[in-house]
Amino acid sequence: MYKKIASLLFAFVGVTGFFLAPLAHAATPTFSAFYTGNGDYVQINITNADPNYSVLLNYGSQMRAVGMTDSNGAFSLTISTSQYGITPGGIVSVTVDSKPSNSLQWPYTTASTGSFSFTPSTLSLSVGQSSVITASVSGPFFLSTNSSPSVANVSLNGSQITITGNVAGATTLTLCLVSNTASCATETVNVSSGSATQGLVFSQNNLTLGSGQTATVAVSGGTGVYTISSNSNPSSIQATLNGSTVSLYAGTAGGSSAVTICSNNMSSCGVITATASAPAASSALSFSQTNPVVAVGQATTVTISGGITPYSVSANSNAAVIQPYLSSNLLTLSGMTAGTATLTICSATNACGTLTVTVNGLTPAISFGQNNVTIAVGQSSMIPIVGSGSYYVSGNANSSVAAATVNGSNVTLLGSAAGSDSVTVCSSSGSGSNKYGTLYITVTSGATSIPGSTIAITQVLSVGDGINLTLSGGTTPYYLSSSTNGICTATISNGNILTLMGVGVGSASITVCASGGASCVSIPVTVTAAIPAIASTNTEVSAPSGNRYIFTTLLKYGSTGEEVLQLQKKLTAQGVYSGPITGRFGDLTLTAVKRFQSERGISPVGYVGPATRAALNR
Repeated sequence: MYKKIASLLFAFVGVTGFFLAPLAHAATPTFSAFYTGNGDYVQINITNADPNYSVLLNYGSQMRAVGMTDSNGAFSLTISTSQYGITPGGIVSVTVDSKPSNSLQWPYTTASTGSFSFTPSTLSLSVGQSSVITASVSGPFFLSTNSSPSVANVSLNGSQITITGNVAGATTLTLCLVSNTASCATETVNVSSGSATQGLVFSQNNLTLGSGQTATVAVSGGTGVYTISSNSNPSSIQATLNGSTVSLYAGTAGGSSAVTICSNNMSSCGVITATASAPAASSALSFSQTNPVVAVGQATTVTISGGITPYSVSANSNAAVIQPYLSSNLLTLSGMTAGTATLTICSATNACGTLTVTVNGLTPAISFGQNNVTIAVGQSSMIPIVGSGSYYVSGNANSSVAAATVNGSNVTLLGSAAGSDSVTVCSSSGSGSNKYGTLYITVTSGATSIPGSTIAITQVLSVGDGINLTLSGGTTPYYLSSSTNGICTATISNGNILTLMGVGVGSASITVCASGGASCVSIPVTVTAAIPAIASTNTEVSAPSGNRYIFTTLLKYGSTGEEVLQLQKKLTAQGVYSGPITGRFGDLTLTAVKRFQSERGISPVGYVGPATRAALNR
């Protein structure tokens, strides 16, 4: 009898490709563009970005990879406006290593206009201070050159030009009319250290919001008391301040705004850059965990999908309970105090989703041999609980993904559907009855493997029990690198079917390689004692007799079909099941199977294996 079917994937990568990855410096890229005067070609330039990362060009509702930064974090490319489908004068930005750049208007057209100038022609700022300059003609404008982009940022919105001092120094800006790339003017900017030094820290400081969308930004640093010093474009982004939380609202007018926040004594300032974009059609957001549970002092990570990046935390109903941190599509939730909070997460296109997060105040004193477990659908993993005592499963955040049972000092997890889950285990004995621990589980659609390394999933078998694993990837034929032993036997049949059979109690590791030995996978196996059969004078039959049904296959949470239907009828007749006869192995059937097993002296594992089938067939 075989407990389950799983898939094992091989991936072949070089040694350096597996162990090495670019270092992430999280630098904010500086983006500029100018019309070349040749056809519809525009040259884009990027500086101050992370080295050796892909460059994504963002325009309209599109995000397109255009190349990779060099070892100095710089990039330059000439682009055909029509070939890329970019709207002249449209808002464009780039993203490097998940860090968005400043936004600007695409500078291509062939119209003609006269020369112009700025007032004032020379601008003096303190670090962190923003100011608006006025042109003698109507825009829109684009930034052609910035001699020292680290000194000052430029925010453009139609005819409005906002300049913000970053660090002490001087820079010369050249701005041109979008309607005539030959009509340009220069602006000299001097930035002094002054009293307003850049020193505040924001939970997020470069946002893109859809029309009507709201986002909140937490401020820290400085004196702890803050004020909004300036807002370069309130028609696009409205900003309000409540304590240390800045609320940003995107109006119907598109464009970018630089919101300067300072300490009340102006000793330290910082700039939040926000861009308002028209909402575009996109799918609603979804999360890897829908109702995550964490403990005070612990954290969990939720993966966001759907919509169009970047994402932002739009609302937090109880900031005292949960502290969110957003990096790309990974949302880290840190438990602060016991309670419940509802978070609203939105994408750049105004697609949103909500998460209800529960923080419990129990003492996280129970630990496990492994806290983050990855298994495949149909696979199980036995996780030891460190210590001794009486334990039970007190909560399962997503029981449709994984089933969890406690047997002594072990938690057995069974993957039912792809997704994420968290299981809370508590102590029910002695002075430790207030203790708990949390297991975080990821269930994949197939067996998970790490190229050239050890699989984290332990195959758990009983003596006399077996499992089939399907091998794929790499170059066939596959072969066994390690020899079998007295714990587990292994054979490969039909070219790609690996059969493991438990023969003795203990642990073993089976290594399988693809042809040529270029990639190997080690599979840890734990073999437990066989579950004793119930003594009976009756002889088990191997075929149906009359109206009697004979159970022959493994049944577990999530199974469906005629055999599950017959199981529910049998359990109903035995007085342990009172639910509907559906042919689907769900929560009610799981509870009934455990009750049936307990009444007959079988370990209540919740799935129908050899011993349970024998009892059902008697």
